[in-house]
Amino acid sequence: MTLQDMEQLGRRAVLAGAGCGVLALLGACATQVTPSAQAGGEGGGGQQTALPEGTLAKVADVPVGGGVLSGGVLVLQLTPGQFTAFDAACPHQGIRVSPPDSSGVITCHGHNSHFKAADGSVLDGPAPSGLTAVAIKVSGDEVVRA
Repeated sequence: MTLQDMEQLGRRAVLAGAGCGVLALLGACATQVTPSAQAGGEGGGGQQTALPEGTLAKVADVPVGGGVLSGGVLVLQLTPGQFTAFDAACPHQGIRVSPPDSSGVITCHGHNSHFKAADGSVLDGPAPSGLTAVAIKVSGDEVVRA
């Protein structure tokens, strides 16, 4: 094997490695926009259970001061017994937001937009507007779309 052959193999390895890195990054971004079909998924803190048709979450699975993601909806219980919900897609590029942190801030980790959990309004980031409210109601021990 000549020095020129070894240099060509080295270049190919670098290019192949770079290509794999780009594909890995694209794959990681794609998983952020895939909807979760169950409550408690994606860091919601609740236990994943099969829910009846039309149910977003079990009341007991929505932590007080926090929320759960279910079927593209972020269901919140910021104060005991008071439930609200927002479309979980960030208005910037549709990446799924996370439930609020202990200070009541919802974050889209795609581009670091932040929203106020109390009303879904945008605090900062590239998001052009706040989160879209979703009408819900409590029916027995379940949170459902209104």
